[in-house]
Amino acid sequence: MLVLEAPSGGWKEGVQALVAELLTSGYELTVRNAHAHSLDQLEEELEREVSLQSGVSAVVSVTRTDSRGTAWLCRRVSPCERLEVEIADRELSRSRLALAVVERLRPIDLPVTAPPLEAPRAAAPAADARTRVQHVAQVRTRPFRVWVGGGSVLSSGLTAPLPWVGASLSAMLSTPWGLEIGLAGSPLPGTTQSYAGSLSVRALSGVGFATFEPFTRRSVGLCLGLGGGTLHLQESADAAPGFDGFSRGATVAVVSARARLQYRAGPVYLGLVLDPGMLVPALKVEAGTATVLRIGRPWVTLQASLGLAL
Repeated sequence: MLVLEAPSGGWKEGVQALVAELLTSGYELTVRNAHAHSLDQLEEELEREVSLQSGVSAVVSVTRTDSRGTAWLCRRVSPCERLEVEIADRELSRSRLALAVVERLRPIDLPVTAPPLEAPRAAAPAADARTRVQHVAQVRTRPFRVWVGGGSVLSSGLTAPLPWVGASLSAMLSTPWGLEIGLAGSPLPGTTQSYAGSLSVRALSGVGFATFEPFTRRSVGLCLGLGGGTLHLQESADAAPGFDGFSRGATVAVVSARARLQYRAGPVYLGLVLDPGMLVPALKVEAGTATVLRIGRPWVTLQASLGLAL
């Protein structure tokens, strides 16, 4: 199991009492500092560690707020829970909280080693017990997600939606902030009509977003983003009588926002994505001296997506 020492609202004596109790009970454990800066983030980190770290069956952290001590306990086989005690009698309170955590762990088939015969069963922190705990270097956890999806593009200048498929990689840098980068394109051309003839269009884009996820602990969440990238548009014209048609390619910038409604089921995510934006500059289709089409003001992508946490 894993014990996290919270930098915010931490309780060093409570952690020492818990570690001593777990060691004398024969549990194998690792102790390291938490990355969270608030109690909400601490609970999220506990849930993330127990779900993502292989070989970890339970994660616990002890904090203190005014006159109450709290143990946050997340186990792989059951929902996370919070245990609280009054800490008027500090030494006795630390022991009570440590014993309560151990009682919650007893029904779980955790790997247990035989406790040394000479180790006394005491709630008070022991200096030799402290040195037996493996301290690991503070590593910043960065959960990644791979997304694939498909849908269509609605744009000014196009008479029908443009088919659209894409793939992206997202990374949570510091909850709730992250990054997402992706590639997308049209597997089939889109067509549009004007008095000068018809136009067949294919597109390929690469974009990146800075993202914000306000509800990372819930199964239903929302991801908001802002960013942009580049888009290459390949045009093939079929001119009407009296006009000449040319095949042209152009690369422009795309500025876009992102809104993804997502549902999480374990490591799998289902999402609905709306990316409103515009091309800078807009692509113009001209016949003589007249502009017959302006493509990309606006440029809106609609997709259904499937994600997998790595």
